[in-house]
Amino acid sequence: MGHGEQAARVVIVGAGATGCTLALLLASYGIRSILLERRKSAMQHPAAHVVNGRSFEIWSGYSHDMAQDLAALCPPMEDIGEIRWCTSLAETSLGGLNVLGDQRRVDEVLTHSHYHIAHIGQHQLMPALWTWVEKEPLISLVKGANVRAFTSSNVGVTVKVDHQDGSASTLEADWLVGADGANSAVREALGIELKGPVLAHMASVFFRANLDAILPKPYPLLTWLYNPDFCGVLIKHADDHYILMGPFVCRDQQMVRDPQAYWSRIIPTVIGEQTPFEIKTQGNWSMTAQQASRYRDGRALLAGDAAHRFPHTGGFGLNGGVQDAQNIAWKLAAVLEGRARDTLLDTYEVERKAVIQLFLEQSVSNHFKLDEVTTHLNITNRNLMGVTRAFESAPLKWLPKRLKGGLADGMMKLAFSKTKLLSRKTKQADKLRQKIADAIPGQIEHFVSTGLEFGYAYKAGLVIPEGSQQPKIGAGVTDYKPTTWPGARLPHVPVHHEGQTKPLLDLVDKRKFTLIVHDAGAWTQALSQSTGGQARHHLELVVAQSSLASDPQWPVRQLEVGQHGAVLVRPDGHVAWRTHQHAAASIEALDKAMVSLTTCFVADECPVPRPRPPRQSPERRTA
Repeated sequence: MGHGEQAARVVIVGAGATGCTLALLLASYGIRSILLERRKSAMQHPAAHVVNGRSFEIWSGYSHDMAQDLAALCPPMEDIGEIRWCTSLAETSLGGLNVLGDQRRVDEVLTHSHYHIAHIGQHQLMPALWTWVEKEPLISLVKGANVRAFTSSNVGVTVKVDHQDGSASTLEADWLVGADGANSAVREALGIELKGPVLAHMASVFFRANLDAILPKPYPLLTWLYNPDFCGVLIKHADDHYILMGPFVCRDQQMVRDPQAYWSRIIPTVIGEQTPFEIKTQGNWSMTAQQASRYRDGRALLAGDAAHRFPHTGGFGLNGGVQDAQNIAWKLAAVLEGRARDTLLDTYEVERKAVIQLFLEQSVSNHFKLDEVTTHLNITNRNLMGVTRAFESAPLKWLPKRLKGGLADGMMKLAFSKTKLLSRKTKQADKLRQKIADAIPGQIEHFVSTGLEFGYAYKAGLVIPEGSQQPKIGAGVTDYKPTTWPGARLPHVPVHHEGQTKPLLDLVDKRKFTLIVHDAGAWTQALSQSTGGQARHHLELVVAQSSLASDPQWPVRQLEVGQHGAVLVRPDGHVAWRTHQHAAASIEALDKAMVSLTTCFVADECPVPRPRPPRQSPERRTA
């Protein structure tokens, strides 16, 4: 086998945030995995930087210490609230948003979880995650590994791996998970199609410079820049590191063809000619709004960017992948431990696809809503998408590369030309700047999406629907309404448990459904007198006792089922069913709900069904 691999139940391709999260969560169930990563070192180019509170909650399912260590990488909250629009860093601001300016909203958000949204570049996050992965004895992280081919049968998978030292190895496992990013080799080998449009092509540079004398205080997290030389966004990272990002319309432009020369010319126009800087890395990618046509193919699953790709406008990509990993982990653990049949994993796609579509639509909305700020400059993302498609179609795609690149550079310079008015001191320029400033407050959903961060819910799959609409505040984007509506995440409720104050989410059983009640006596009696059947093996009882002596009814209000009702919660912390009625009147409905929810499960004392003779698929070769 070689290269430090040990026999494992799961092979995970891709050691990004999704793959690492899945491996760690599987380890929390005692399940060994092999994590294959084509890179030799952790990512140094921070493609993502928004980590939301729900991701930290999921990571705490492996280790509270790990979640705290990762959260500590984020700057203080007061340093990540400013969003600014300007022509260059030295110029007067065109306007801005302080996403922490509404103290009432900030105070409310801090009650929703032990964790809050954070700004952590992937160049910081991934080395930290890899450290935890490498400390975990149940995970074998193999770097410099490329999957050449794999086959699967109804009882397992065989994965052939090429290593950067020229050697090769063959791995045997029960399951394969492709978490290998937007250009997933696993997805392509499975022949799974991505559906959705390309919105734009983007390039970025990661550089270091001391901008303390230039940036206003408090330092803006994001600075949107509009000038004749460059239109794009500057993102502030830790230790004087920055990402500068902008669009291109064809790969023959200097931005892609010779990025070192391009960024060496552009960075001084943004930060000032006299400010020294050091370029660390460069990159480019296609901004798409796409989902895989399916998330499962036999014993192979797709997760994270391998299954879906968003615009970066909203920060849902990395966090959506972490959520995918959680959804897979508890279900795959149930299958591998013999507690469930593999049909349970069919609910992964059913549940996640709808949530991902919600995130995708919000990201696309944020992307095009930026046009409200820039339309007065004749610069819009819709126009950019049109020009991008034109360069990928006849007759422009037939042009010689040098001519096509020069034409594209010229067209973009022409498109940016109106921005020169922003620096002038005329009435026309004053009106233009005012129109931009007036449009900026409407961008709030782009930067504040607490309603989606904690309020995403599963409307199908392992859920007993109520037939009502999910309670929301407004559109459910900026503000979060805590609710036990079936499918929603269990609200954050600190309760008294065994002499300590703990979040109710921490009391949810990792393997069984958890019935949360306030009236312990009545529910204990009802459960003891009910036959329950096989499904009862999958149930644990938790009593929600207020941690506030001054407000003993607080959990009752948060759980929304009154003094005598109950809330049934899945191992991933999402509500599966609830009742407002007292125990005696609800026990039959609970039993029916458990039978429905555990159709894919087997009783604890039942043997694992004997596998059928293997049926092997053709070998799938990666490019």
